[in-house]
Amino acid sequence: MLQSISWSQYISTLLLSIIIYYTYVAYKYFRWEILSIIGIKKINDKAIAIPVAEIKKQFTASNHADFLPKEMLFEVNSKLQPFWDEVNAYLSEIKPQAPKEKICFAIQQILNKYPDLNNTENKAEVETTISGLLNQYFPEKFTMADIQYIWH
Repeated sequence: MLQSISWSQYISTLLLSIIIYYTYVAYKYFRWEILSIIGIKKINDKAIAIPVAEIKKQFTASNHADFLPKEMLFEVNSKLQPFWDEVNAYLSEIKPQAPKEKICFAIQQILNKYPDLNNTENKAEVETTISGLLNQYFPEKFTMADIQYIWH
């Protein structure tokens, strides 16, 4: 059977297959580049010019005070300092729209890392610390009942 095919038939079939393949690839992936050579340009309807004033609004100058350490609204005792730092870092990173239950659960998990603070002797100090931090980041969102929930 292979003896019935000549070399010229084989080469012409191979060339025709290659031409068809590369024509398909060029059409599929490089259509607009080929048409631009001819002079046909693609019109992009989605490209809307943005005024420079709109762009400048995105790049507002930062305030130097934003990068300085924040003043603590209350004194933190040395035993509470690691707990305060961790809760402060968590609250500064969480979104303001986060549900109260999620925030309370996270603070409860952080409090469980510090067994020395879980006893009743430190309850008043820890509650004051938690309420101060919550009021700093979420003013008037948390009540004393929410803070009491953290202890359970």
